Amino acid sequence: MSLAASETTLRDALRDAGHLLPGPRPGIDGHGPEFEAVVDGIWRAYFDRAPAGTPVMAFGPLIDAAQFTATDYPRSFPHLVGEVEVFDGGDAEHGALIRDIDAGADWTTHFVPSGMTFVPATCENVYPRYAGTLEGPTIVACRSWCFRHEPSDDPMRMVSFRICEYVYLGSADGAESFRTDWLGLLLEFFTDLGLEVASDRANDPFFGRIGAMLAANQRRSGMKNEISIALYPDRRTAISSVNTHRTHFADSFGIRQAGGEPAHTACAGFGIERVAIALFAAHGMTTADWPEPVRAVLRLP
Repeated sequence: MSLAASETTLRDALRDAGHLLPGPRPGIDGHGPEFEAVVDGIWRAYFDRAPAGTPVMAFGPLIDAAQFTATDYPRSFPHLVGEVEVFDGGDAEHGALIRDIDAGADWTTHFVPSGMTFVPATCENVYPRYAGTLEGPTIVACRSWCFRHEPSDDPMRMVSFRICEYVYLGSADGAESFRTDWLGLLLEFFTDLGLEVASDRANDPFFGRIGAMLAANQRRSGMKNEISIALYPDRRTAISSVNTHRTHFADSFGIRQAGGEPAHTACAGFGIERVAIALFAAHGMTTADWPEPVRAVLRLP
């Protein structure tokens, strides 16, 4: 049984309750205080599961463009990328900019690349920081604002959103154990939140004809597992994923195990707005009415 009749009915219910504040474009809604209280509770509850001594990192929405290119993300997902441009002119260029704005012309031609892009996934902030030789297997807890250019009226598919993750760097066996363990831990986490979830093999939305082959290989190899809920009547909606990358990021950033061989990496996380919206869809638009065990996990007042 689905939790919402349609994308529109769910979006309207969230807006009527003050949880989503309509933005001028699809996918950039603001959030009300009750929504943010749920977000804060999800952060805490997830990071409470960190092994003792786990580094915790928080990042903003931007990453160096050269580091971003090294992840291969713009090669695989150009349709999702957001690049930041800035004004670096003088008085004359400023005057030309103002004239174009006043004339209703395209003023963006006066801007140039900043050397920064928006981050599409939190873990991409982590890998450059571990260039070199690891002292041993490493797990990092991290979160950041992210951006993917896929505007939609579906409230579960925002353009600007937050992802929290655990990232593993170490051996091949360690990465596989991490994938198995954290898939189970995430299923348990969402069950504790009163969500009926299921997991299955999946693939990323690679671009173009080559991307179709990459997606098929990713699904066959089991490198990506998604956790989903029956939110809408016609399909399941992913709220979380667990991924292994083999040595892809180690090769890009020169990350080595203690013995000198390339490190294997894996990550486990979710889009926090998606989980928050799933909770409102499952338990109702007023958190005071949510089941007490769920409120306890989220430490809601």
